[in-house]
Amino acid sequence: MNAARHVLTLARFGCKVAASQPRTQLRRLQSTYVKPATGVNPAYDEAVKIIDAYAAKKAAEAKAAAAELAQAQSLGSANDEQISALKQKWFDLAVEAEINDPEVLWSAKQDKYDLTRPVFLHLREQAWHGRPLEILMQRLLQMFVLPDLLDPRDVGTPSAQLNIALSANPQDVLEPGSIIDPSEAREQPEIELVKFHEDSRLHTLVMVDLDEPLETQQTFREQFHWVVANLPFSKSQSKANIADGLTLLPYVPPHPARGTPNHRYAFVVFEQGENGSNRLESVEVSRDSVLRSFAAQHDLRPAGISFFRASWNESVDDVYRDVLQQTPPNYGVAPTPRSDIGPDGRKINVYENY
Repeated sequence: MNAARHVLTLARFGCKVAASQPRTQLRRLQSTYVKPATGVNPAYDEAVKIIDAYAAKKAAEAKAAAAELAQAQSLGSANDEQISALKQKWFDLAVEAEINDPEVLWSAKQDKYDLTRPVFLHLREQAWHGRPLEILMQRLLQMFVLPDLLDPRDVGTPSAQLNIALSANPQDVLEPGSIIDPSEAREQPEIELVKFHEDSRLHTLVMVDLDEPLETQQTFREQFHWVVANLPFSKSQSKANIADGLTLLPYVPPHPARGTPNHRYAFVVFEQGENGSNRLESVEVSRDSVLRSFAAQHDLRPAGISFFRASWNESVDDVYRDVLQQTPPNYGVAPTPRSDIGPDGRKINVYENY
């Protein structure tokens, strides 16, 4: 195990992706696109008519599907599986009704998603299953968050997009594996879980430091920083309202000790048992818990995962003193005494008679 940890440290901090660089925000260029005028090109005008007629037809079908769903729910004549199928039918028709609208597509390209509308959720899911998911899985494996934290076979392909934003700049969603200043996460981050199913289900949020030093064994261990259960998420409810959940462990800011390498701080949102209907009550959690055991004990299934990294600076010592009420540790190597350096720090002249 120790040998594996040494390999982990060398690989993690030697890879190119792990280079510590300031985070930059990408800004999209403003488009010069202008919607073509009608009455100029007969072929264009005819195409618009066909698209509009198709959209109107699908909108009518979606309205009928919504009425069918409402009736089934009010009469209680359908089981959960049938209700789910009716919801999916309405969703698919609502997407088809708007998917060819140029204004909808343009808004999606500008990252302006109104997740209360099915078409935007559909487009966001398509975008998520492209490059962002690929980057997430690459970095989870490259930086050994998987399998150090969870079995990759249990995680599989995350079913939801987990976004982490620091409270100092809630509009700046962190890329997986970003290196941050620990002081930026002094307050609990903003959590968003974009789910691609209709039902509201209960989830448990866990934040774990994978690289807490364990001096007695000269290795690292997990340490829980934050656990909140019974958080509802659905297609239309993606922002986490911590007050709605059950806080099992209050938030503790990152505090990578002096002399240790970059710490990986992982955030995992689990779907709770019975397809998200099982509530957790009176659960005792230790900060020294192991995530795999915790998930197995409470029937939790990983839904979304992400992480950032941080290393020691002087702000960390304030967390130890003010939050943890501890003396800041120092795992740095003590300097080797040198006989050629005097008490004043100056180099001793070896030529006594010079």
